[in-house]
Amino acid sequence: MTDSTWLNRDHQLIPGTELFRSERRFHLLAYTASHGQLLMRSVGRPDEPGEPETTIDVLFKPAAVVKISADYRGLAIRCATEAESEQVKANHAGMSFGRDDHVFVLESQGESGYVVAMAVGWTEGVLGRTRQSFFNEFDPDRPIWPSRPLSGVDAGLDIASPQELIDALSTEESATLRRERHRRVYVVMTRVIRPDGPDVTGAGVFLTKADAEDAQAVITAKSIDCWIEELPIAL
Repeated sequence: MTDSTWLNRDHQLIPGTELFRSERRFHLLAYTASHGQLLMRSVGRPDEPGEPETTIDVLFKPAAVVKISADYRGLAIRCATEAESEQVKANHAGMSFGRDDHVFVLESQGESGYVVAMAVGWTEGVLGRTRQSFFNEFDPDRPIWPSRPLSGVDAGLDIASPQELIDALSTEESATLRRERHRRVYVVMTRVIRPDGPDVTGAGVFLTKADAEDAQAVITAKSIDCWIEELPIAL
């Protein structure tokens, strides 16, 4: 079961109001240029005694201006006062802010920062091992398992090295680890028209695109409809 909150209306974002508070540790997890999404997380470790069982994901969207730390030991988020908002926006005079842009103040251990965004929300629950976040769900219209915490363009920092892939394939201990990184594999697909309809199947899975293209060329030479699909492997 998850507990979710999403705040983007004026009556929910009253200046000076505290929106969120937790004594847990949070870190900056991901940012994507698509829709300016900024994600922070407090990690849940349900298999480790004494550690919190639930994961908390906090999302700002779209984030226009950001001045925060990468790590927080305890975190409070509040709406800036009108004076604070005016000061922050004055510090970024080159930016064009809309009426829906709100200044969210982040406070921890006497230090403060801020995010200017239209909305903030959070979800708390037990995050499945292969789920990257509560804010990037599987989309049936695009049936590829999400391999990143946020959809859209990012820096690719969660892409695992070839050695990590080898280690994940060769050790049984990885069966209980969270799948926070990934590698892409290349699946060569074929379509053969049979009397009872088209037969679509995977002909082979390759670790490099060059190998997949080599196999594709061989199969296509046999006059078989063939293409390559890139799919993520969670490590």
